[in-house]
Amino acid sequence: MLKIILKPILENALIVLILIFLPALLSAEDLLQKGIEQYKQENYEEALGLLKEVYKTKPSTTAAFYLGLTYKQTGDYIAAKDYFLQSLTGKPKINDAYVEISEVLYHLGELDEAIKWLNEAEKEFVMPSRVMFLKGLVLSKMGRLDDARKAFEKAKSIDPALTQAADLQIALTYTAEKRPKEAMKTLENLIKIEPKTDIAEFASDYLTALKTAFKQWSITLSMAYQYDDNVVSKPTGTIGITAVDEISGKRDSAIINTLRLSYRTLSEGDLFFTGELSIYTKNYFHSFKYDTTLSMVTLTPGLNIKNGFITLPVSYSHMWLNEREYMSSFSITPTLSIQIFPGHIGQVFVGYGKREMLKYMEGFDPDEDRDGNQYSIGAGYFYTFKEKGVLYARYDYTVDDTQGRNWDSEAHRVSAGLIYPFSEKLSLQIAADHTWQNYKNINTLTGRGVRGFPQTAEKRRDRIYSLTSGVIFDISKTLRANLNYYHLRDDSNFPIYDYRRNIYTFELSFSF
Repeated sequence: MLKIILKPILENALIVLILIFLPALLSAEDLLQKGIEQYKQENYEEALGLLKEVYKTKPSTTAAFYLGLTYKQTGDYIAAKDYFLQSLTGKPKINDAYVEISEVLYHLGELDEAIKWLNEAEKEFVMPSRVMFLKGLVLSKMGRLDDARKAFEKAKSIDPALTQAADLQIALTYTAEKRPKEAMKTLENLIKIEPKTDIAEFASDYLTALKTAFKQWSITLSMAYQYDDNVVSKPTGTIGITAVDEISGKRDSAIINTLRLSYRTLSEGDLFFTGELSIYTKNYFHSFKYDTTLSMVTLTPGLNIKNGFITLPVSYSHMWLNEREYMSSFSITPTLSIQIFPGHIGQVFVGYGKREMLKYMEGFDPDEDRDGNQYSIGAGYFYTFKEKGVLYARYDYTVDDTQGRNWDSEAHRVSAGLIYPFSEKLSLQIAADHTWQNYKNINTLTGRGVRGFPQTAEKRRDRIYSLTSGVIFDISKTLRANLNYYHLRDDSNFPIYDYRRNIYTFELSFSF
């Protein structure tokens, strides 16, 4: 009896509820469709307003997914990430969100989480070619370049339409590993597939840039005018030797010519090699006996390692002064360079050098013999920015073990510099260093009344400061102008070695 009475009441109540809420339900569905339509028409502000209203009144994974898409298009990756996450964790799950959340995580730099969602997408067989291509991008950004290449290869095997895009990314990974030969070969094959596409045109420009940047042979010719206000390193004070105190012509101008021939291999493996031959001449207008010719050969084998490289520069130089042999030197400097963070490079090195003074002087004091061996150790830091910008700092410790006891020394040197590009063509260059050089033995010329040397027997101590500043202007791809100022101050407790020097240089260089 009770069921008979309640049945019509319940049926009527259900009808009333449907009549009350159906318009709202229909309105939410209608708003969702309108929001999606606005998104597809790229009216993102209107789409956001409609989709947010829908999500407030009737949350759903579909609304969350389209909110994520809209926020992604407006560049709000954090909000997009939250909505894509909801569309994957709610019901029904939106499988397309796997790729979308991975892409926004890639832009946010949350690479480990991006890989996690891409692996989930692989398990679900969601858009396999796009997933593998995106995985390659993420792995490249993580520095896992070999794994990235494998992902790109798999992407183009699944979908041949991705071949050019994948090959371009593969070429970029080779460039990042300093393997230009493989990068160029990949780009050449890419262009052959379909030369008229936008990707092929970009690849062609990039290939040209690589060939310019990684030329195996290059020649640089330069000519400079230089003004030096202390060619002879005249002491700052009076030392009691007339020939020195009253020296004339200490200021002079010079013409400097330089020829530099460089070679580097385009290695297919981790080994590489560079070589350089340079010839430098300086001819003064008046101070002919200080005219200088210097030839130098440097050979640098190297090995690429994970996040860095090892080099072994070997150098030999021979110097003539006033057309007479003056000095030769040999050096070898094993160096390890490691990328600490993107753009930040740390460096450590050790070195050995040998110097021989070739000019024979009759009656020469053997205690003044500068022939000897140099041993060094040091570390450096480099930060690169704006493509051409560099900030660096370096420390060197050097022991000079000479045959003459007066030149045995140890030195600590700190230096820092900056190359700051104001534009693509104009850069500022600033560098400074300070050296603490302490000589090990009591100088045999001190305490003997020799002019320019202390009257008491003592060791020599030098504090050397230098400052360089200038501007570099790239007139064209092959022609460069450089205006430079150099200041040197040697603060020595031996008056004869205490001096100041200022040098002004204007140089034009041509490279091809």
